[in-house]
Amino acid sequence: MTWMTWRQFRTQATVGALALAAAAIYLLVLGLNIRGDYDRSLAKCIATGCAPGLVSGFTDKYSTVIMLTDLALMTIPGLLGVFWGAPLISGELAAGTHRLAWHQSVTRTRWLTVKLLIVGLGAVTLTGLLDLLMTWGASQYDTVKAARFSALVFGARGIVPLSYAAFAFALGAAAGLLLRRPIAAMGLTLAVFATVQVVVPTSLRPHYLPARTADIRLDATTLSHADGITHNGSSLVIGGISLPDAWVVSAGHALDSAGQPPSAEKVNSCLMPGRFDGTVACLAGQDLHVTATYQPNTRYWPFQLIETTLYAAMTTALSGFCFLWIRRRTT
Repeated sequence: MTWMTWRQFRTQATVGALALAAAAIYLLVLGLNIRGDYDRSLAKCIATGCAPGLVSGFTDKYSTVIMLTDLALMTIPGLLGVFWGAPLISGELAAGTHRLAWHQSVTRTRWLTVKLLIVGLGAVTLTGLLDLLMTWGASQYDTVKAARFSALVFGARGIVPLSYAAFAFALGAAAGLLLRRPIAAMGLTLAVFATVQVVVPTSLRPHYLPARTADIRLDATTLSHADGITHNGSSLVIGGISLPDAWVVSAGHALDSAGQPPSAEKVNSCLMPGRFDGTVACLAGQDLHVTATYQPNTRYWPFQLIETTLYAAMTTALSGFCFLWIRRRTT
C-alpha cells in the first residue's frame, strides 16, 4: 500500500521537490544579503542605538521583498491543500481505482491512513523547510522591524505554518472525499482555506488572550510615525498608533486632558494641507491622547501555540470526518 501510494504521488512529489530546491536557493541568497547588509550597517550600533537613517534605509531596502516573500510562503499551505490534498482521494473515487485496493486485502481505514500520513507528512515537511529558511534569512530584518505580530510575519514564521499545511491538506482530502470530483474539490478547498486565513487573524487572533489597555500621549514623536490624521467633524482619528514592544490591536479617537474630543475649531486650526510637520507640531501642543488596546510581544509564542492548537484541532476534526465518511458512506 505504501509503495502504491508513492507511485501515485511521485509526480506531485517531484514537482514539490523541484519547487523546494528553487525556493531554498532564493531564500538562501536573500538571507545572506540581509545578513551581510546588517553586519555592515547596523551590527555595531544596534545595541546602543543606530542613527534613524541607517535603520530606515535597511528596512526600506528589504520591506517590499520580505512582504512579497511572506505572502508567497503563506500561499504554500493552501496550494498544497488544493493540488496535493483535494485530488488525493477524489481522483481515485472519480476513476474508480479505489475498488482495486478495497477488493483485496487492504481495508478502507488502512488505505486512507496510508494516503493521509504519507502525503500529509510530505506537505508539512515541505512547508516546515521553507519556514525554517525564511525564519533564518529574515531574522535580522525581523529584529530591526519589530513587527512579529503583523499578519504576514506571524503567519510565515514560527510553528503556525506547519499547522496551516496540515489543515489545508486535511481540508483538501475531506473535500475530495465529499465531492468525489477533483476540480470541484480543489475549488472548495481554495475557497474555505482562504476564508479561514482571513477570519482567524482578523477576528480570533487578537482575542486569544485578554488585551491590555494603555493611554498613549500624542506627542510629536507618536504623531510623526502615524499613518494618517483624519478629522470627520466629531472625532480625530490617528492611524498607525504604535507602542514599543507591543502589538496595538486598536486605538480609539483622540481625547483631551478632560477625556473629551478636542473641539473642531482647535483641530481645524492645526490641519495644514501639504504641511504634515506643521500639523504634527500643532497637535502635539494640545495635550491629546488615545486609549489603545494591545498585546505585548511577550505573548508571541503563546499566541503561536494557541493558533497551532486551533488548526491542529480543525485538522483532527477533518481527518476524523474522512475516516467516518469512508467507512459509512463511500461505496
